[in-house]
Amino acid sequence: MKKLLLLLFIFCSNSFFPQAPNGFDLIACSSSDGITWTNNNLFQDSAGVPSITQHSTGTIYCAFQWFPAPASPTNTAFDKVAVKKSTDGGLTWGTPTLAVFNGLPPTFKKPFDPTLVIADNGQIRMYFSSSKTNTLTMLDSTYHCYSAISSDGVNYTWEPGVRVAVADSITIDPAAVKIGSAWHYTAPRAFPAAGAFHFISNDGLAFTRTTTIASDANHNFTGNLMSDIPGGGSTFRFYGTPSPQTGAIWFKSTIDGIGWNPTFTNCVGSITSNGVQADPAVIKLGAGNYIMVYVSKYSNVMGLNKNKNEHSTFTIYPNPLKDQIHIALNDNSTIEEIKIYDTESKLVFHSTENISSFKHHLNKGIYFIEVKTKNTSETKKIIID
Repeated sequence: MKKLLLLLFIFCSNSFFPQAPNGFDLIACSSSDGITWTNNNLFQDSAGVPSITQHSTGTIYCAFQWFPAPASPTNTAFDKVAVKKSTDGGLTWGTPTLAVFNGLPPTFKKPFDPTLVIADNGQIRMYFSSSKTNTLTMLDSTYHCYSAISSDGVNYTWEPGVRVAVADSITIDPAAVKIGSAWHYTAPRAFPAAGAFHFISNDGLAFTRTTTIASDANHNFTGNLMSDIPGGGSTFRFYGTPSPQTGAIWFKSTIDGIGWNPTFTNCVGSITSNGVQADPAVIKLGAGNYIMVYVSKYSNVMGLNKNKNEHSTFTIYPNPLKDQIHIALNDNSTIEEIKIYDTESKLVFHSTENISSFKHHLNKGIYFIEVKTKNTSETKKIIID
């Protein structure tokens, strides 16, 4: 299998976050230029990985991974794809409704990482990550992109076959947009500096891989594509997750998905320097009218200070992560407890000692490490090489 390198994000990514009900929310904000953002509001609590699109009727659809409490096997809504709709330009939104996937093979993993695109016939296509084997407990190279089609944005019909796959690679975190007759699809590669895969299609079903999108260590291609054409634009953009070094949601623009503007433009305004931001989904409704939905903590963004763990309290190193885990606290506190979960929320490591460096015996893959001190508790995503 292709090597996986450490990706570290402080957010509930890819439907694998074991503590999402008490962790992260979706925040909505607005902008007149897609750069400066204001008017933060709680869009949906206990949720992550959003995607947003607008139908020709004016209805806006937002799909996301939902983690309503309790985090229990008896909670049939936990860690499922849900959809909210707005019929007034994003001013108000309906309640979450679980997406239904008719015809999904029973052997497949439940869909996650939803991405919405409107087809020419007015139907709504959802791309999502899954694996044909539902017994897997960690990500491997059987995880690829699949799709389903809907006329109401909630009830979807499975479209047979794999949409996007790269041999010996995990192709998850889909981002898609339709520009004219061309469907564009991107997915992050193993680590930020590796950039992103780019595929193109004439029908949204059969995709052909093109050139890799270049990036650097500070810009991770986990996010969403957005058409800038409504209102007179000529490009489309990728809005991406900030790194600890930049701390700002960013975008790059392109005309054809092949040649990209070399400049990373940082978003500014009320979404910056407020702690955690991740997985931005942006839609341009028309000239001077942008909406963003992104992952953060509502109390963090709104300055409510509901509890004491609103800022990053520790750092994991080195990068990439091998057999040794080092934890550096960002204050003078001491570690009281460490827990590591796998992608099925199974506890695979537990310590109640004040240890900042230790060896592990975990297999390669994605995990979540929770570090507790006297006053804080924070969870971060790690990928072990």
